Amino acid sequence: MSRTISSLRWVLYVGYLLAATAALMMAFTPGLAVMGLPPERVTFAPATLTGLPWTVPLFLLKLDSVTTLAIVMVANLLNVAVGLMLAKSGD
Repeated sequence: MSRTISSLRWVLYVGYLLAATAALMMAFTPGLAVMGLPPERVTFAPATLTGLPWTVPLFLLKLDSVTTLAIVMVANLLNVAVGLMLAKSGD
């Protein structure tokens, strides 16, 4: 049972990494080009959702795009680190 839970943790962590990577690619024009989307489709919404709970202030404040991008990138990096600690905690 514990082996199943441990492997499930890693599967969820890798799934989050893939979702966060896709969300951050949607925040950059080269990432959109790789995904085959036009540059006009740049959006911070998916990256804001994958950066929760650190990105809650972005829902309340109207910030410029550079500040929003910086907050979103740091929030996703924090979630990657926390997720890695949680995935490794049972090993």
